[in-house]
Amino acid sequence: MNIKKQDQSLTFRIHPSIGIARVGNSPEYYLAPETIAGLGEEEASNGQKVSGGLPIDPKTGKPVTSNNLRDNTGALKRQAARFRIFAYRDSGKSEVYPTGKGEEICIGSTVNGKKVKDIIWTVHLANKKANGYRQETGLSVERSLLSFYQNGGNPGLRNRKEGEDPSNPARIRKLVIDPGPRAIRGTDSGPIAFDSRTPVACYDNKQNAIVELPLYPKHFPADHFSNLYEPNGPLDSLGDMETDSHGRLIVAGGYGKASGWAEPDSEPNPLTEFVDNDGWFDDTSDGSVNAVIVLEDPKSKKDKIDIQTVNGAWVVTADPGFAPQTLNVVSLWDDMYDSWIRKMDLQPEIYSDTSEDGGFNSKFKPVFHEHIYPIFRAAQLQRWNTNLPTMAADAHDAVASIKAEDDPGKTILAGLAYIRDPNKGDAESKMGAPLMPLSLGDAGKSFLSPTLTQYFFLQQWNDSKYKKEEKNRLGPGEMLDKASLMNCQGGRFTPGIEISFIIRMRDLYRTDWQSNGGGPFRIAGKPMDYAHLNPTMPLLTKGYVPLQSGENAVEPGDICKFMAVPWQTDYNSCAIHTTEPNINLTLYWSWPSERPVAVYRAIDVNGGELGEQVYSVRGPGTENDNPALRGRFQDSEYMVKHWSKIGIIVQGTAIGDGKEYSFDQFLEVESQLDEPPVGPWPMKATQQEPA
Repeated sequence: MNIKKQDQSLTFRIHPSIGIARVGNSPEYYLAPETIAGLGEEEASNGQKVSGGLPIDPKTGKPVTSNNLRDNTGALKRQAARFRIFAYRDSGKSEVYPTGKGEEICIGSTVNGKKVKDIIWTVHLANKKANGYRQETGLSVERSLLSFYQNGGNPGLRNRKEGEDPSNPARIRKLVIDPGPRAIRGTDSGPIAFDSRTPVACYDNKQNAIVELPLYPKHFPADHFSNLYEPNGPLDSLGDMETDSHGRLIVAGGYGKASGWAEPDSEPNPLTEFVDNDGWFDDTSDGSVNAVIVLEDPKSKKDKIDIQTVNGAWVVTADPGFAPQTLNVVSLWDDMYDSWIRKMDLQPEIYSDTSEDGGFNSKFKPVFHEHIYPIFRAAQLQRWNTNLPTMAADAHDAVASIKAEDDPGKTILAGLAYIRDPNKGDAESKMGAPLMPLSLGDAGKSFLSPTLTQYFFLQQWNDSKYKKEEKNRLGPGEMLDKASLMNCQGGRFTPGIEISFIIRMRDLYRTDWQSNGGGPFRIAGKPMDYAHLNPTMPLLTKGYVPLQSGENAVEPGDICKFMAVPWQTDYNSCAIHTTEPNINLTLYWSWPSERPVAVYRAIDVNGGELGEQVYSVRGPGTENDNPALRGRFQDSEYMVKHWSKIGIIVQGTAIGDGKEYSFDQFLEVESQLDEPPVGPWPMKATQQEPA
């Protein structure tokens, strides 16, 4: 970027606003995808054309192939989130979204005639799961749970034996994993670890320098528990960070480790819960990402330095991406975007309380490839992760063949005839086939529905009130915001995979987005007072509580604390279930986009023909006579030990084993598990699942 005019008023923002890292058991990493799963077309590292959503090879800058998913020891690589800085010209008016603008700032760029000498980043990761509230409440997210928080209540604490007050400093020290912040220059080589040994440091704006914080009260499990069960080694790090040659930040998360504690004369608690396992830690995390830009005036003889502040971002480390190119029918982006549309005046041309319609604007025309087609494509892609019979799989393929020029009523969907209407509540949320999506719904709901905003776009399409095509309206940074969360699971928060129901909460965000210079989708982070530390008192507190904490209350660790602990138990259990609440014994899929159930293996493809489907999670320890309990380890501890052996589903053209595969096939590669076959859906449970 080269902005030379001295009168330019600029604001600077980090994108993506919420970046997603993922655990792996390898010290190596690939970069998070910056394109949307299953959409578009790009060239992979092997020169073949692939759809979006594949992680990026940090060496080539292109999408990875199957050869880049594991290191040379067979360990699964971590996914690192990459953050960039973009400059926006301040118009002096209230901001609108999207801007369609933004120019990247790197080391060496020129801004208002001054050269970017350096970029200094500060990142603070933490894990508060063990000090969080229970999430497997059985309450409806939309009604009961939010009403609970609204009335000043909570679902009850995890680890109550450690005390009843989540604000108690002694409890926080024992149950919160907090390595403290780390700072790095764009010109540093790195990496810098978020572990128990690396010095704590941050950027100090008064000194215009990185300063170490020797008094910071770090805490890891081994600091407080002597009898730790560590099946994959000590949990003593939440990952590391480094910068690339352009000064961009790269945050690689933890190693997928989980550890349980016990009293000196006893055994660790068994992993008997899907979500809330007392006595356990894991090394997922989240936290703030901040930066300053160091400008050097080449005309000054005194080496004058100009420091520019930057609107910060957030990083979340979550489960591995075992199906990175499978698009969600309802993604995290869809849930967040729906909330911003209806609650935060994001795009009043779409939704406004003051519009003629008193809500969604019937005159708005969505764009087919942006607002509508992703829903159709997601339905097709998820059939590669589920055991649909041939006729149903063909129908899902036909959904993705719908074109902008087609008459909606004459398509295989017959307009909206087969799409579940979120406006009808229980009348359709409890109705399975033939309504779509054919996956399970939010906590307290039987089946998944599109968001209200998605359904409005579909209604406009059904009424032929849509644009067949339009140039992308998002700026490059805004596109990173969208792609980051489009590649994550939404819709079904029980509690979810990357971020839970809080993604829908207004109080999670900085809501003054039209005037604060940061734009939308930014977490309302609490300012951390690193200058006044007490080594005997934890800096982090109970933190953010929905509908109770007020503004700017989100601390590092406050996002992941709403997720399962350890994450492996939830991933293991969420294969197939009867509907919730149980209506019948037919089995449906929980998170088919990111928790594959039934897969086609690449090694079984012969002459372009698919082999027999197998379970994604399979082999010794998964056997059960009840179909409702297959496709998972019967003892959750097996998942804690063997999660990294699960295979990854990628597009045929991204498979680098020397064979030829179709662009239209999505196949499992790099699995280290054995295989029993899967029966075709509909499958029936022989008994009700255990409560």
